[in-house]
Amino acid sequence: MIESIKARLWNLLKEKEVSLAMLYDKEGRILWHRGRKIKGKTITEGEGFSKSYIENTLHSGDPVEQKDVVISLSGDGLPLSARILYVKSLLIQPVTSNIFLYVDSGIKESFSLSDCEVFKVMGHLLGEMIEQIKKNQRDTGGISGSSRIVGEIREQVVRYSLEEEPVLLIGETGVGKNHVAELIHRFSGRKGPFVVINTPSIPETLFESELFGHIKGAFTGAAENKKGLVREAEGGTLFFDEIGEISLTFQAKLLQLIDTKKYRSLGDPRERTADVRIVAAGNRDLKEEIDLKRFRQDLYFRLNVLPIKIPPLRERKEDIREIVAEYSDHLRGKETGSGFWEAMFAYDWPGNVRELIHVLKRAGIQLPGPKIDREIEAIIKADKEEGTVQSTSFADTLRESVTAGRSFWDTAWKHFLNRDINRYEMITFLDAYFIESDKNLKAMSQRLNIKDKDYPRFISALHKYGIHPGKKV
Repeated sequence: MIESIKARLWNLLKEKEVSLAMLYDKEGRILWHRGRKIKGKTITEGEGFSKSYIENTLHSGDPVEQKDVVISLSGDGLPLSARILYVKSLLIQPVTSNIFLYVDSGIKESFSLSDCEVFKVMGHLLGEMIEQIKKNQRDTGGISGSSRIVGEIREQVVRYSLEEEPVLLIGETGVGKNHVAELIHRFSGRKGPFVVINTPSIPETLFESELFGHIKGAFTGAAENKKGLVREAEGGTLFFDEIGEISLTFQAKLLQLIDTKKYRSLGDPRERTADVRIVAAGNRDLKEEIDLKRFRQDLYFRLNVLPIKIPPLRERKEDIREIVAEYSDHLRGKETGSGFWEAMFAYDWPGNVRELIHVLKRAGIQLPGPKIDREIEAIIKADKEEGTVQSTSFADTLRESVTAGRSFWDTAWKHFLNRDINRYEMITFLDAYFIESDKNLKAMSQRLNIKDKDYPRFISALHKYGIHPGKKV
């Protein structure tokens, strides 16, 4: 529905040769725009549209229909003719109680009465769509918390979901970048899937094949055609987790994909077109990586069109209560006392929301009694000393699960794909079974409860993801 409305509106704007279409709210924030270039993110600081008529609507809430409007643009040193835009026709229409649609024809012919009616209908549909996105975001938990910065991130998610340009998510590990990326995809209305590229887990030599695919015989070991993640994400969103991990060699090819929407599978002379939205995330300072010549500046600028910075939990501790409430099922019905909250607010949470959730899980399992008070401090301290989920006790938990009969795929592999454990920790985990099995991979797979029919998949995963036991990383 959302994608359909967006497509119909954009086609309509092209058909009517609209010069500028824009949505803004009562607070004067520009939510979305299409057409000629404008400046700024708010009406106050912006340029390229009629501020005077917009300001009137912000005060009165009334619609505007005007002919022959003069718009002044700043630009020292430019002739007067270059600093004045004569607009033939302008329409401003309230589309919800809080959102307005601005449309002008630029220097082209004036809009007809029927044009104005169509714009009003499409504006109402788009406004209702935005309100529905906001409602769904709140209903599904959205980005947990009620702090000012979280409110701003929610607004960015709503605005950016309407766009097609790349989004760059920056924040420390554990702040919820994956969750924000999924929200942007969900609210975009794109019909295709949300496909995650976990860049650290893909060996550099296999990256191009994983992303673009290959044809049979393209290289040694290419026994059959592989379509690649770009084709899997067709019509949807391609999410690059930890974008800073991509090699310089491949960064150039990714830039080409973003700019041209075209790519080639390995060994295939045909060029394919990719209908994908790009969202990328990283916990490194990419500007510093550029200075160190480890990240391309042109790729950074291309990705940074729509940036969202997600702050660490220590900078928004007022959100902790709501996060705990959202994940309270991990406490298994236990109540929380004043000592619990004092400890939660006193800690700086270096692992952010991911670490907090893990502490709640451990508290629910390990702490007895119907109420949790100061006892949570011991859980937090143990979690900190052991490195949250990347800990000895967590590895022991995985081993206990395997011993109890669960398979490798449902235990260690699942956590590896979710990035609860990294490549080094996976190798360490596997190495213990490798040694116990006298370094026999078949015997090791049986210890890990891997079925015989899945043995080839297991061996393939060891080599593909660089997690073969006994090998250094």
